[in-house]
Amino acid sequence: MSRLPTLLTQARSALSIQQQIPHEKWAAIASQCGPAEIAEIERHIGSLRAELETVEAWDGDTRDDIHLAIYQFSQLLRMAGVAP
Repeated sequence: MSRLPTLLTQARSALSIQQQIPHEKWAAIASQCGPAEIAEIERHIGSLRAELETVEAWDGDTRDDIHLAIYQFSQLLRMAGVAP
């Protein structure tokens, strides 16, 4: 069972809604990722890519948010030692 949702919730716990998770916390999450978390991250990236296909071209803000999430989760995989 993946602990990824718990790790992400803990990383966001002291942040305001406008703040993004800092690099140090992403690195801490990556250090705790095992096979279950890696698999969940890969599934999440796939879901985000599929969602991106459904977003209208004129909705740049949503497209940007999805691209950012894909980038962040791809970076998390790299930090965990997995090439996305």
